[in-house]
Amino acid sequence: MTRTSLIVSATVALASLALSDLALAQGVSRINADDSASLLGDGTGVVVGVLDTGVDATHPLLTGNDSQGNSRLVAEGNFVSTEPGFSPDDVHGHGTGVAGVVMGQQVGVATDARLINSRVIDSNNSFQTTNWVLNGAGFAVDNGADVMNLSLNTFGEFSNGSLGLDRMIDFAAVDRDVISAVCAGNISSAAGGDQSVRSPAGGYNSIAVGWTSASFNYNRLHPDSSFGPTSDGRIKPNVVAPGHNIVTFSDDWETGSDFRTWSGCSFATPHVAGLLAQQIDYGRTNGLDTDPLGLKATLLNSADKNVFDRDGNAWESFDSQVISGVFTVDGGLDEQLGAGQVDGIRLFEQYSAGEQDAGTIDDMGWDIGSVTSGDSVEYEFTESLQGGTSFTATLTWFRDVDYVDDGNGIIDSLDQFNASTISNLNLSLMLDGQLVATANSLIDNVEHIHFDLAQSGDYTLVVERVAGVGPASATDFGLAWWATAIPEPSATLLVLLAGFGRAIRRRRNLAS
Repeated sequence: MTRTSLIVSATVALASLALSDLALAQGVSRINADDSASLLGDGTGVVVGVLDTGVDATHPLLTGNDSQGNSRLVAEGNFVSTEPGFSPDDVHGHGTGVAGVVMGQQVGVATDARLINSRVIDSNNSFQTTNWVLNGAGFAVDNGADVMNLSLNTFGEFSNGSLGLDRMIDFAAVDRDVISAVCAGNISSAAGGDQSVRSPAGGYNSIAVGWTSASFNYNRLHPDSSFGPTSDGRIKPNVVAPGHNIVTFSDDWETGSDFRTWSGCSFATPHVAGLLAQQIDYGRTNGLDTDPLGLKATLLNSADKNVFDRDGNAWESFDSQVISGVFTVDGGLDEQLGAGQVDGIRLFEQYSAGEQDAGTIDDMGWDIGSVTSGDSVEYEFTESLQGGTSFTATLTWFRDVDYVDDGNGIIDSLDQFNASTISNLNLSLMLDGQLVATANSLIDNVEHIHFDLAQSGDYTLVVERVAGVGPASATDFGLAWWATAIPEPSATLLVLLAGFGRAIRRRRNLAS
């Protein structure tokens, strides 16, 4: 197979910074992830698999134990078959930087999470076959990963989810409850400067991540950030996150600075992986379902729309139009920005609203439901919604993947991952029994509605499965909705939250 390069942008600077300066040089505070650690949690007990160039797990701010006394390093392995004598230690620096954003003390999102280190990239910072990555992913899943971070890419022409790696990641989500954050890509790293997303970001069940620029306070997509559609026409990325001038860890800390500054999609992706770890921490602590369907639906639905594409255009549903008074979208995501930029405080508001079954619902919440072929499920708002309310709803469902083990008892490239035809679900909003909005992509497994309600009245969300498409069994789905105008947190509140979060981190650091 042709050698495939990892998406890694050049190091911007090797920085020696005081810890007090770090928050000014990274995107964690921009997405309120430092404050949300006080609300959701800092990833305690959550295991993140980092598939990369290896991780220097001896870095002073990655090593040691978590707040529960467990080693932060769960397992590690080297899956680069051309370098069997190499250890899982970082051979480039990229993987240590990625791990720092996910879970590093002082600079990371989920500072108490645990690490599985899967080295899948060789010393030339590339991989000759996706089997290396697939084997590393299987190792992470077999060793108890809750989240996987893949800051790497392969081919744009195969972004339709057909590669074995894509199918394996989809299998991990639907069968093993392991959700993956995947880099959408850097245009400068693509053959011929192709702007489209590349595998494995074209998978169905993972979360594809684009990156925003520090030059615009992370309010605008970086011009080097890849975007869809995929080769089969689906909208990607799913969300965006800061990826420019990100201060994180250096693998050469023994002889130089502990910190290093990077840019690229590779460093936006771990912001999302870290938020997922925070979310799982909160769910387990508070008895909420942590099924990847619900995690993905709430993460997307809580994304901040106050972000602009690479040309400076505001967030907008792709191919949206009003037809006979009905707001109609094909899928509903922005073609460059997905659902928007992730935001920790908004994610807390969305996820903590709790799971609410079909029937009557509050103006904010989420559900993991099921619908059979040719049937529909209704969610009726208990209170009338007021005209002018900004309404957002996200529906997602997964592609089923059948797993056939080759007999060795581990998940690896020798196994078979057979993908089923995906079901076709539609999402609609009704007002007093009349259709007012609908998202009905024929190919995507995400439907997203975002618009301002024109009038007050009794509203109902409807999830419908189109007859005759997909498996005979019922299709599980994740649904999240937000119909409450919540003001931005005041500066005073953010300061209080930040102080509280830092106090928690200090206590946990002392405990470890």
